[in-house]
Amino acid sequence: MKKARIAVVGAGGIGAAAHLPAITALPEHAELVGIVDLDDARRAEAGERFATDKLYSDLAVMMEEQHPDIVVLATPPHTHEPLAIQVMRAGAWVFCEKPMTGSLASVDRIAAVEAETGQACVTVSQFRYSGGARQVRDKLRSGEWGSVLTGYANTSWYRGPEYWETSWRGKFATEFAGATTTQAHHAIDLLLWLMGDWSSVAGFADTLDRPIEVEDASTAVVRFAGGGMATLLSQVLSHQQETRVQVTAQKATVDLETLYMPLMDEWTVRQIGGEGQSQVVEDWAQPEGEKQAHREQLANILAHWREGERPELMVAEARATIEFLTALYKSAATGALVQRGEIVAGDPFYDAIDAGGSARAEGKK
Repeated sequence: MKKARIAVVGAGGIGAAAHLPAITALPEHAELVGIVDLDDARRAEAGERFATDKLYSDLAVMMEEQHPDIVVLATPPHTHEPLAIQVMRAGAWVFCEKPMTGSLASVDRIAAVEAETGQACVTVSQFRYSGGARQVRDKLRSGEWGSVLTGYANTSWYRGPEYWETSWRGKFATEFAGATTTQAHHAIDLLLWLMGDWSSVAGFADTLDRPIEVEDASTAVVRFAGGGMATLLSQVLSHQQETRVQVTAQKATVDLETLYMPLMDEWTVRQIGGEGQSQVVEDWAQPEGEKQAHREQLANILAHWREGERPELMVAEARATIEFLTALYKSAATGALVQRGEIVAGDPFYDAIDAGGSARAEGKK
């Protein structure tokens, strides 16, 4: 079986915690051919831990020497666009951490290079590949549970002031936005994926407590093209840490209660029984083996790569979530309902995901 040659850019944080382990856990399908990191000690530590001497401080040199098929970008958000473009023009697919980038203008530039080169830029959206998620989506899309009516996604995490000591965190120039885009990204993306195309959003975003520029909390109300409605709460202030997603259809309510990595047994499906009582549905899903979500998404990408197919979650598909987040921030800044499709070139929010954030932060001083 042909193996994909994979390199990772960024050996700290999520690179070491999730992406490098995912590659090395798929030895029949993937070969780690390079680790790129500017930090000498971090690079050396990763090389020792993941048993490779193919260590680089320069992406271009690694690309020239190793010719990888896929490059994982596990670097700070402000580096994603230039690195993704560099990798695609050098002849490889990109598997990019979220957020893919910091504006719709940037998304469209990446999409243009994706089309120009014939390569692919896939966004990390591991909640879609976590335990049970595909089966829930398939049930909802099949109509077995009837029309989708309501939902919510609540990301209630805690990040203390020390979290923001890392130089690029909490700043518009390097992180682009806060809790909504960074910590709550996966829960929001999952809800949108389950409920279908969103059509409008009204929201609030603010920095309530943390010593940062970007928001530490937001709320929103969403309307979907199919008629459904949902609410969002995204925060890094909660002392009760949890991620909760719920979708209610005509014949069932589906709940996910998790934190960082959903598992099959964290989903619950309920229906109203003959006596009007809520009851848990035990046989709604097929058994699944243990799933590690980053590994599952990588395996999905590799399956498409081996077959010569375009992968899931290329730029056009991932754009919908970036557009949604941008619309939420625009609503927070303007106090108006924002419709899907209204943010175009010439709108300041086309050029920055949270174009109103700097004024909001300045007003806090």
